[in-house]
Amino acid sequence: MMAQKWIRTDEAEDVLGSIRHAIRAAQFVGEDPLEWKWVALALHSALQGACVCHLTTTARPVGAVTQRNAGKWLAYNEESRTNSMAEPPETYLMDLPDLLKAVRKPYSSGDGSNVVGVAISESELSWLKRFHTDIRNEFVHFKPIGWSIEVSGIPEIAKLVTRVIGDCLQFGWAFRHQDPLQREEMQRSLDALASVEWPA
Repeated sequence: MMAQKWIRTDEAEDVLGSIRHAIRAAQFVGEDPLEWKWVALALHSALQGACVCHLTTTARPVGAVTQRNAGKWLAYNEESRTNSMAEPPETYLMDLPDLLKAVRKPYSSGDGSNVVGVAISESELSWLKRFHTDIRNEFVHFKPIGWSIEVSGIPEIAKLVTRVIGDCLQFGWAFRHQDPLQREEMQRSLDALASVEWPA
């Protein structure tokens, strides 16, 4: 019998891991076109994770969950103060388009400290919605059909994802539990992603 092996991670570490994976996968797209899938999924994961980190309040996971789910979590938090047997509800995160709309709002960070929202224009939001629906969802929920996918826009998506995550990092709340070295590594990884040399 194989010995059990565990890893320990959290939502902030997952963002960094997704960024690193996007960088690694990007190195192989020239020789293996199917690596574009893993670039796209890693970019989506990093972006979604950064939005979750930015929005989540101290009453976790409130801020990044649907409005209905937030009500259940707040009720659970209140009940658990006096009832040790209270059962936590399931967590239902907003999907990426709704997370992006939420981070754009002023005071959107979990502590409400950002006077301005994360800068995402209407055209960028529309672009990222299509990325979520037409690329990420198609790859994750792969139907038994052949299909062609245009990947020429993914390098620009990578730059946009890098900027949005960088804004979340600069606002400070999203990655507050990471130490200065971890935040520096996040910035270095974002810089590396922004400077990837994609095949022509």
